[in-house]
Amino acid sequence: MTRPREYARQIVAMRTREERNSALLEVPEHLRELTKRHCMNAWSHPSRLNRKEAAPHEQYQSNTTAAATRTG
Repeated sequence: MTRPREYARQIVAMRTREERNSALLEVPEHLRELTKRHCMNAWSHPSRLNRKEAAPHEQYQSNTTAAATRTG
């Protein structure tokens, strides 16, 4: 039996939103909400923003960098 976190790991690794959405629909119904929550948590985790595949506008900026751009 596959666990919700394993489903989430596989789903988050997919390239497109359409692939992720269709894969989530293939998760057994009784595990779908928990798997979706795991995916959302992984997707919004700060460490994801530091990886190479994150778009430039998603890259993490420190508070000092953000403050400097606001005041300048």
